[in-house]
Amino acid sequence: MREGWIDSARGLAIILVVLFHAVINLDLVGLAGPWSRLAYTLDTFRMPLFFFLSGLLAPGLLARPLRDVLRTRCLNLIYLYLLWCLLLGAFRALLPHSPPGGVATVARVLVEPNVYLWFLYSLCLFTLVGWLTRRLPAWLVVGTALICSAVFAAGLVSTGDVPWDKTFRYWFFFVLASRAAPTLRSVVPRMRPVHVVGLGVAYVVVLGFFLYVADDRIIFVRPMLGLLAVAAGCGLGVMIARIPALDLVRHLGTRTLPIYVVHAFPITAAAAILTGRELDWPPGTGLVAVPLLTLVAILLALGLDRLITGRVRGIFDFPVARWTAKRHLSPTAAGRGRER
Repeated sequence: MREGWIDSARGLAIILVVLFHAVINLDLVGLAGPWSRLAYTLDTFRMPLFFFLSGLLAPGLLARPLRDVLRTRCLNLIYLYLLWCLLLGAFRALLPHSPPGGVATVARVLVEPNVYLWFLYSLCLFTLVGWLTRRLPAWLVVGTALICSAVFAAGLVSTGDVPWDKTFRYWFFFVLASRAAPTLRSVVPRMRPVHVVGLGVAYVVVLGFFLYVADDRIIFVRPMLGLLAVAAGCGLGVMIARIPALDLVRHLGTRTLPIYVVHAFPITAAAAILTGRELDWPPGTGLVAVPLLTLVAILLALGLDRLITGRVRGIFDFPVARWTAKRHLSPTAAGRGRER
């Protein structure tokens, strides 16, 4: 059974991801406006929440045999990652003002994760590491992930590649959620508006303090901000799920994959078309351009999803269904999985 609050929180997260990429691309042509500062400020909100929610859904999978993990999750993720990296690389190469070496980067996507699609690659890695460490004490794995996240977020260690640095920075949130999922999935739905408002205010105040007064690069500050953001984001998911008028956000949370892999196409196309054009934009254009491009990208992704899903395999799923089909665990094996 799907849990409405998880889908709603995922919907919120995917909107912020698309918004962020719209800001990055429109900023190249001077159309990001006031959204630029806000989008970068929410760096501690988007991906921590996304990976945390993925971790909440991981325990059942991590309790299965390795061959099932590889078939039902990793094979699908890597296939989709490679497919859409290839499609996006070819598409961007055809655009005016295409990035130099754009096609060559497609050949290196397993070494240098794609800046738009790296979440799929990282989620596959997190799943494998989660399975390999599933029998280790929770305090050891979560503590290691926290330290890893803290040093990369503080810039004390860097791989020199942004997606790799982000992978190490956000591993902690996936691990924490996967280890504490039963408790979290029981407690979070009980949150009330006062809790959500309190957590939201706490996040904004602490974030503002470290951005404008102190330094958010102090070690452990960003993981702490991420935890506040995750708590507030989950609470918002609970509130959104209770409001029928916001059911669209919950629906987006059920379609995050097509939105995630498709949204970069219209966004990068818009930036490429506008690059080099000397246009005198009216005041306030940036304020409207970012949410408008975000909306267009999401709607195009939903339209393609509606057109293809259930009719054509191999676009948003693995082309051979039986290779990735889940097999039922025996009652004994299922019991062992719950005990872990």
